[in-house]
Amino acid sequence: MRGYYQGRFRDIHYLASQIEYRFLPLPLGFSKRIGASVFASTGTVFSNAEKLVLQNFRGAAGGGLKFLLFPKKDIFVRFDYAMTSEGSGFYFFIREAF
Repeated sequence: MRGYYQGRFRDIHYLASQIEYRFLPLPLGFSKRIGASVFASTGTVFSNAEKLVLQNFRGAAGGGLKFLLFPKKDIFVRFDYAMTSEGSGFYFFIREAF
């Protein structure tokens, strides 16, 4: 999940859900290659089904901008900002999040 560094929470099982709304292109008038997105996610880790507790779920939310780098191949450069209860962070991707 964006907002938590990879490996922050570890266990045998992982349950997560993410939703993202994408705006492409943004109505800027000078470019049809710039877009944006907003997202939210929640998830938890647990060792077995008996230890799956709703209070252990963590959440993250944020948004970002994207630029269509190669239109024929549908490859984007993304710059996202995510917030969690533990802090926030910036993320740079050369692909879609999912």
